[in-house]
Amino acid sequence: MKRCLAVVAIAATAFGCGGSGPNLVSVTGTVTLDGKPLEGAVVTFHPDPSNKEGRPAEDITGASGNYKANTGGRSGLVPGKYHVVVTKAPQTNTAVNEAFKEDPFMAQLSSTGPEVGRDAQKRKDAKDKIEGEFDREIPPEGGPQDFDVKANSPSK
Repeated sequence: MKRCLAVVAIAATAFGCGGSGPNLVSVTGTVTLDGKPLEGAVVTFHPDPSNKEGRPAEDITGASGNYKANTGGRSGLVPGKYHVVVTKAPQTNTAVNEAFKEDPFMAQLSSTGPEVGRDAQKRKDAKDKIEGEFDREIPPEGGPQDFDVKANSPSK
């Protein structure tokens, strides 16, 4: 029996418990647009080629511009270099399901709008889209990563 428990303990240590993949560190922060909190923006972390263990991660900012990076359904990021892209499409005249009013991600997925003029709206969205790009290195201990996007111009 002791031998069996020892084998199980070694296997649990070797393969980890409660999730697979590399060790992740907590990365949270705030996204602002010209210094003001930016709600509903998608924050995407793309690993640099030098970050061999890195995996893409993302989150959507809340009402205060806050986010918490998630990798493959797990909270956090692999330490290393990342190219970070912050994007937000402008709001259009669409109806949002009341059940998702407080959840920007679900509200965006469930919103409906007019079918007429889709191409015109896409062109307008592309012109008015908010976007910022940043290069960051996530330290082994993780920590906050804040981003201030400038209106109408990608940042580095």
